[in-house]
Amino acid sequence: MDSGGMKEAERRLELGTEYEGSGLGDVRRQNRLTVLARALEANPAASLPKAMKTDAALEAAYRFLRNDAVSMDGILAGHYAETAARAASERLVLAVHDTTEFQFSGEGTRDGLGPLRGSGQGFFGHFTLLVAPDELRRPLGVIAVQTRVRTKLRGKGPKSHEPKGEAARWKKGVMLAEERLDDRVPVVHVMDREGDSYELLDELIASGQRFVIRMGRKRMLSDGVELSEALASAKTVVEREVQLSRRRQDKIAFNRKRHPARAGRQARLALSAQLLEIRRPAHCNETRPETLAIHFVHVREVETHGDEPPVDWMLATTEPIGVAEDIERVVDFYRARWVIEEYFKSLKSGCAYEKRQLESDHTLLNLLAILVPIAWRLLLLRSLARDWADAPASEALSPTQLQVLVAVSHKKLSPSPTVREALLAVAALGGHIKNNGEPGWAVLGRGFEELPTLERGWIAAKRSDQS
Repeated sequence: MDSGGMKEAERRLELGTEYEGSGLGDVRRQNRLTVLARALEANPAASLPKAMKTDAALEAAYRFLRNDAVSMDGILAGHYAETAARAASERLVLAVHDTTEFQFSGEGTRDGLGPLRGSGQGFFGHFTLLVAPDELRRPLGVIAVQTRVRTKLRGKGPKSHEPKGEAARWKKGVMLAEERLDDRVPVVHVMDREGDSYELLDELIASGQRFVIRMGRKRMLSDGVELSEALASAKTVVEREVQLSRRRQDKIAFNRKRHPARAGRQARLALSAQLLEIRRPAHCNETRPETLAIHFVHVREVETHGDEPPVDWMLATTEPIGVAEDIERVVDFYRARWVIEEYFKSLKSGCAYEKRQLESDHTLLNLLAILVPIAWRLLLLRSLARDWADAPASEALSPTQLQVLVAVSHKKLSPSPTVREALLAVAALGGHIKNNGEPGWAVLGRGFEELPTLERGWIAAKRSDQS
């Protein structure tokens, strides 16, 4: 990593700045936010009582979260601004949009929560994560969060999972990202199949927005041919091999159908592309144009692997498709979508958000807002350990934390440990075994939970030696 990259990494890893610009309107609330954020940063997966350490600090944290003057958008204002600033230093950014559900257990009903696709109660969060479109796919931060609580699920089948009006979240996510970036950097919006909407495609094209959206609905062309049929018959322009990440089986049946479990594997993909006109669906408002001319890229896996379904993506895009490099670029933009799935894991496993025992939607949303930058930092740290293996560990951890890791690690660390060495040492504190592959969010969370306890003991021992 060059010196410029190191300085940028250092600025990204300074978590305190993510809360400085928060719009809470009161210096006391701002100070309390900083104290609470730093406590949770030290113990991302710890419960509030454990993270706050004293009864007085815990009660102050609860008062802050319950305060009607404190809001999710207010807390996140600083992170949004910092994310936009990081994005402004890039030539191009990807705005990856996706929805996840937050499920909370317990026998009682929590105030303000609603039913989910599976069992339990909770709410849905729609996130827009900015990602640098380079080989590292660096997460730059969250630029928008929308939440929605459903009062009931309508009927049965897939339509029951998308109540009327909820699809507007995709358009709003685009608008919020564009507004907060304020033309400082070109943006390409990336969405999975849930973003496949004729209305959305029309609005994005009309407003000049750039996108890569995977098609998930049956589409007809202006000549009456099915979109899938036209794409399947197109000539392959280029073949390439990509590494597909492992996907665990989801606990919710609806999600398992959309994203079935698979083992990580090397896949050979055939890519083709063409300009096609899709026809307005019968249910669509007649004020919409009768047809839309869109570039489509078709991605299909050349060889199958046992019972696992082969890759088959139909991608609608505004990006050029004239040559093989253009087509591959579109595919790489879409492949960056997995970063937001990793971000959700960081929130749910690394920060243990769904295990929180708060009893109302207001307190849960305020806590979510505090954890959003922390989860981003955890994801970035893991990305640094994977992709910037030679970066010095001082970019991620304090000198005292490094001294502790040197003292307690089973494997001796080098005199000047790298980020990767340090993060593996933290994961080992959480029970990670190197032979099991890369550390997951659960062991990282446990490791970061253990580190502050060891750090306090280390400091106490040092003071005792000096007395």
